[in-house]
This record gives sequence, structure tokens and C-alpha cells, in this order.
Amino acid sequence: MKVTRLLLHCGASYLAMAASASADPVSLIATAIQGFLLTSTGIAATLTGTIATIAANAIIAGGLFLGSSLLSRSARGGAVKPSDAKSNFETGQSSVIEGVGRVRVGGLKAFGNTNGSTRARLICHLQGPIDAIEQYYLGQREVTVESDGSVSSPPWSKSGGSWANWLVKLGTGDETQWAGIASILPSGWTSAHRVRGIAQSQLLFYNPGLTEPKYLSLYQNGTPEAEVVCRAAKVFDPRDLTQVSTNVATWKWSDNGPLVCAHVLRRDPRFDSTRFNWEKIGATATEADALVATKTGTEKRSRLWGMWAWESERGETMKQFLESSGLEIRLDENGLIYFEFIDDAPEAEISFTPDDMYDFYCSDSPEAVSLPNICRIKYYSPERLYEIAEINLDGIGWARIDAEVERYGPKYFDIELPFCPSASQAQRIGRRLFAQARAARGAITTNMVGLAAWGLLYADITEPDLGDVERVRMDAPRVDDENGSVEIPFMVWPALSVWNPAVDEADAPDSIPELGYQSDLITPNAPSEIIQITYPGGAKELRIGFSLPSQTYDNTEANFRVYSGDIPGAWQSMAETPAPNSAICAYASGDYLGQTVDGRVRVFNVDEGSSYSPNFKTVVTAFNATPSVPTQVSASTSPSTAGINVVTKHTETRVASLKMERQTNASGSFGAWSLISQQDARPGQNITFNDSITIASGRTVNWRISAVTSDGSTSAYLSYSVVKS
Repeated sequence: MKVTRLLLHCGASYLAMAASASADPVSLIATAIQGFLLTSTGIAATLTGTIATIAANAIIAGGLFLGSSLLSRSARGGAVKPSDAKSNFETGQSSVIEGVGRVRVGGLKAFGNTNGSTRARLICHLQGPIDAIEQYYLGQREVTVESDGSVSSPPWSKSGGSWANWLVKLGTGDETQWAGIASILPSGWTSAHRVRGIAQSQLLFYNPGLTEPKYLSLYQNGTPEAEVVCRAAKVFDPRDLTQVSTNVATWKWSDNGPLVCAHVLRRDPRFDSTRFNWEKIGATATEADALVATKTGTEKRSRLWGMWAWESERGETMKQFLESSGLEIRLDENGLIYFEFIDDAPEAEISFTPDDMYDFYCSDSPEAVSLPNICRIKYYSPERLYEIAEINLDGIGWARIDAEVERYGPKYFDIELPFCPSASQAQRIGRRLFAQARAARGAITTNMVGLAAWGLLYADITEPDLGDVERVRMDAPRVDDENGSVEIPFMVWPALSVWNPAVDEADAPDSIPELGYQSDLITPNAPSEIIQITYPGGAKELRIGFSLPSQTYDNTEANFRVYSGDIPGAWQSMAETPAPNSAICAYASGDYLGQTVDGRVRVFNVDEGSSYSPNFKTVVTAFNATPSVPTQVSASTSPSTAGINVVTKHTETRVASLKMERQTNASGSFGAWSLISQQDARPGQNITFNDSITIASGRTVNWRISAVTSDGSTSAYLSYSVVKS
């Protein structure tokens, strides 16, 4: 039985109580909602009943996210322009900037000084705590930073150290003074300089000497700007029982849309954890983690990345987050906040028939001349170096109404989703927003039964004349107490086909190289293999095999990073073999068997570097297929000493060692082979074997050399023989 039918049989006193009960949960949070939606952090809100009601109705019924707001999209929220945030800026005043998801950010140059030989910089990146730094950039060129802070990438690396040191604090709130700055400027940096609660970097740049050529290669444009790609704010996830909503130390990083929206809303202290329905938020978060089809594979349904300023219009900021994630705010029966996806085909929450209505109005469709007919979408694009980028929607049918463009000319509908990191996600959301902007609108006037729509969004309305049933999205009811009527504005929900990525989705923008790479060097192909090696003595080593383009270069840099679940760690340096200017493999000590890793490589000619190769991602295994025969570099035998000297090598990544065995007929017949030497071996590395034996003249000595993998699989042999003179 419909709610409307039930209420029609109730007296006025019950309706009054129902209206009061419906409004009561709103009154509980009206002050907080008004403060968040209508003010910035630094501006106190003056609450009036009218403004509180408007704010509450807006957040419940979606009034801020529906109707005319879709047709006028010039208002700007708190999303920080990425190009601004990536610089190192100096200012006397700066809003608190917080990041969510994964972002690329420079930051505020909070301190800079020199003692003549060392320059110190303190860069404040984001409000903390953040989760981790994934990538480092100096002067727009990505570099590898070791655990001690040494920058190990050319041109910063040097024998025994580095010309730069970079250390990071994540903004956990327990920061102490920077020892590096204090050591070179003891009077300018004291124990009181803690910069607590801010994710920050200390950079020390060392002077090779003003007259040295190296000085110009490092500092010809001054001290380089520092940027990081980081996993930003940690957020509360109610599905994880180890996390506590009021204990930030238990939170973990996530880019999950509903969890990030809740986190941002909670930045207003009036939205404490008790105002949220965490069970419902957890359920929506699970929906957001579900994999959906894209043109190139699958991805999570809803993620949020980006940066926002605390001193911003909170209503517009929250709108940006909600639109970027495809979500809306709802209130449960107790007035608790949760989030819900705006589905392409939502279910009706209530129904109205002609018996419920005094009046019905609906424009069949707005005049086509006034409707947008071309959709344009921008999003936060990791492919474009974490900038806001436009998706080329040419050829995508839903994004252009050709008949209207030809008749009335182009009328653009611009959508900017500054916290959406996926071109696929942006298009799924953008199609719906574009259709909503073109949808018919109207209103019904009901008796007081219309109060049953309070807090609801979707309804089925039966048209009085034709009997057609329209699925609509409602604005907040408007009560006329004097006439005993309720007006409910609505938008006819657009009928959208099931999303088909092959037809409905355009390609993401092409990736572009870093601006710091203005190089003629050819970018290497992705590595071909990443395997685990175990040496005969038990030592473990990770190896990456690659083939570099034929070109002039004098240095090679290979890196790897390890994943925890689907989250990558920071890039780590490796040693290249057999030489920096002829590398075919890179290695790092450690046991990574079964772990998921990325590998990449680039080359340098003096200080000019290529772009990194594409990443090669794989689960590390031990590859023990039978290797090929070792390559002889040189060999000589001596009949007089029954001796041998052999230099050999192997180029296959899976080879862990080379071994030499010997056999003689000293006792008349040839005996068993005996191991003379087994040496750890890396690809391309020359391995020398020397052996001699005291044996009677005329007797024969045989040697054989083979390649061995981690599990002992042995190749065929290089064979040598000598007869003692």
C-alpha cells in the first residue's frame, strides 16, 4: 500500500505530527549543514530559521545539485587548480590545502636559506597526515630518493653520495625540528620550529663549487622546484573493524568516493562522527569498490583524487566532490547522513496519482533552441601530469545532438569534475548530467499528503490526462500552510540506455612526457622480465631484464617498486649490469618472491635523460627454465701445467651462477666430474675460472663450464681438454 494512500486516511493532527517528525531530524543538523554549505572555514555562520531550513532542504532533496544549477555551472568551489599547487610558492598567507586520493603537489616554500655551501629548503605540501610519497620530482624531472634521503638519479648522484638530500615527514602531528636545517643554520632553526601536522619536505642542496661545470648542470636555473606524487589523506572506513571513527591514527588511505566525501564533510567540526550512518556509508563504499567495465578493461566504480582549500565555499566544494564521484547526500529516518549513488535508472521511493494532486504541470521538453546540444567534459587527469584535461568526445553519440547543432548552432554544456581521476568515470557521470540538463521539468501541487515526499528524491507521477507514469527527481516540497497544499517541483528523469563502453566511452587523453624531458634520447621499451634469484649460498636478489635502444648513452637508471594490495610503494634504486653504458639487467638485494612489483628504466647521456620506459608490472616468480650455454670471452690452456684460464659470461636474467667442473684419467680411466668452482653471476658480467692440477705426463684433463639457475637447472657445457706434457 502506498504511503500516500495511508496518509489520505489520517486526520490533520496526524499530518501535523508527521510533518513535525519529518522535520525534526533536520533540525538536529541544520546548524552544521548551514555552516558547511554556506560558509568557509574561517567565516562564522549566523543561523536564521529560514536559512537553516533552506540549507537542510537543499542537502536532503538535492536542491543544490539539481535544476538550474545544472544549467549554470560557473560557480567555483574549493578545488585547487593543479598547476598552481604543483609550484613552490611563497606567500605570507595561505589557505590550508588538503589532498585526497592520489595527487601531485609542490607546496609552500616555508623556509629557505644557505650557509654558503649548502642550501636548505622546507616545503609544506599538504594538511597531514598523508599516507606515503610515491614519486619525487626535482625541476620537473622524476628522481629516485633513497631511504637516507640521498637523491640517486642523475644528474644528482655522485660517487659515494649525492648533490641533494630529500627527507619527508607525513604530517602526523608529532613532528620535531629538522636536524638537517638546524645543523647548517643553528641560529635560524630551533627546536620550536616543528611545523606539526603538515606533510613536508626538507631539501638540502650541496654546492660542487661555483666554477665547476657540475654547478651549472644542477643549478643553472636556481634551486629546482620540488614536487611529489603522494597518497594523500587517510580516511575512516567503517568496514574495517580495526579503524575507529574518532581515532585518526587508525585510519587508512583510500580513494573510495563515499569514504572521501564523508571525510571532507567531517572537516567541519560540527559534523562529528555521530552525525553519520556508517553502516549505510560502508554499503555504498562497497558499491564504489565494485569493478565496472571500461573501454580498456575494468576499474573501481567511484574514486576521488585532488586538492581543495579549506577556506572555500563549502557548498560548492561539496558539490564538486559529489559530482566527481556520482554521489548524493541522503538522510536516514534518524537524520543521519549517508551517501548514495545517482543511478542511471533509480528506483521510485514514492508514487503520486491524479487523486493526490490539485494541479500538474510538465513541459513536454524545453525548447530545443534553449537546450545544450554538445557536452564537454574535463577531469583530473593523471595522463596529463595531474592537470585538468578535456576528453575528446568526437564521435560519441550521446555527447552531441547533431540535429539541434545543425539547426540552432552549437550550445555547449561544460562539465568539470576536478576530483574525478578517471576518464571512464567522468564520462559515465557526464552523460547523466548532460541528459539531466536537457530534461523536462515541472511541478505538482498536492494536498498535505505531499509531505510524505519530505526527504525523498525519486517518485513515479501518473499524468492526469494521459495516464502515463513518469519517473521524476523531486526538489524539496514547498508547503503552503494557508491553503493546505504542497508544491513539489520535479525533473523528469532521463531514460538512459545501459552504459556500453565500446560505444559510449571515448579514449582517455594521451599521456604526455614530463616537461623536464626535452631530450632526443629514445625512450626505452618496458622491461621484459622481473624475476627472483637465489644464489648458491642462499642470498636473494630481484632482477629486471631489459633491452635498450641502440643510441649513445653513458648511464642507465632502473627502478622498481613493490605493491601492498593495489597500492604501490615508493620507487627504489637498483644497480645496473654489466656497466652503466651497456646495461641489460638491474638488480637489488632482497626476497620479493610472490610480491607484485613494477619495473622501469631510462638512460642518460651526460645530464640529458630520456623519459622512463612504460612500467612493467608483474608478480615476481623464480624462472628456472634450462639456460643456454655460457659465452666464452677468452680461454687458454697450458699442457705444461695441465692448467686453464677461461673468461666467460652469460646474458640471461635467470642465470644465478656459472660453475666449472673437472675430470681426469689420472688412474687410467676417466673418473667422475668434480666441482672446481661455482661463482655467482649476473647478466653480462665476466666470470674468470683458473685451474691446474698435478698429473702425470700423457694424462688428460677435461673441464666443462655451465650456467645454473636458482633451482640448480644446468645448461649444456663449454668444454675444454688438455694432455699433460
